Amino acid sequence: MSIRNAIAEEFRRAVNDPANIENGVVNWDYVEADVMIEFTVDTIIENMGSLSEFFDYFEVLIDLHLETAA
Repeated sequence: MSIRNAIAEEFRRAVNDPANIENGVVNWDYVEADVMIEFTVDTIIENMGSLSEFFDYFEVLIDLHLETAA
């Protein structure tokens, strides 16, 4: 499985975790923290090249989630 697919899977799990939802709204900082804990910064940099690349991809995942949730 590619790192992007693995991140997307963990993202979906974290988005649906009740601990990451406050007042009915997803707390993206909590979701990001869950993903970072799962993969570690070193693993993300090693597989994606930089944290910037991760954050760009994370934003894409948020956009996709919001589009499909609407």
